[in-house]
Amino acid sequence: MMNEEQLKDKIETDLFNDLRWLLCAATEWEAHRKLVDTGKIKQPCYHLQVYTMDSVFLHCRSLYEFFIADGKKQNRLTYRDYNKSTGQPASTTYGEFKDALHARGMNLGRNRSGCKEIKNKVLDFANDILEMWSTFSTKPGMEPYRGVLGRLQQMAKDEARHVAEQYKERGFESPFD
Repeated sequence: MMNEEQLKDKIETDLFNDLRWLLCAATEWEAHRKLVDTGKIKQPCYHLQVYTMDSVFLHCRSLYEFFIADGKKQNRLTYRDYNKSTGQPASTTYGEFKDALHARGMNLGRNRSGCKEIKNKVLDFANDILEMWSTFSTKPGMEPYRGVLGRLQQMAKDEARHVAEQYKERGFESPFD
């Protein structure tokens, strides 16, 4: 069992890492959709939209597994490590696309139905994770971690805004306030 300092360290390294790259990749994906797909700018990197989409799927899946742990995999860091009584954050987005996200981002499942639909859910996944992050940080018993969770959520959003800055002259802004 980890102590409070070790758990804070996991937030600052592992959870923040996933949130930061999720938001940065989703921002780049959205910029591509709004600027390249509409012909406003040339494609900066061949297949960039696929790389960013895959990054979003990978990082959101890690965070979903943290927030919606079923308790079957004992070696994974989950919300239960922080407070068993906080209760599992809910996500209809993950519930609807869990199998497609797994088949698209992790394994070549035989049934890949829904895999085309999730290509248009990149921002939905990122916003869902942000909502879960906020909900998790305000749960009873999360007081020791609330400050660091809030600070790191803001830092991840700031990094996403920094990604968006390269497209500012084209009128693009970060999708994350």
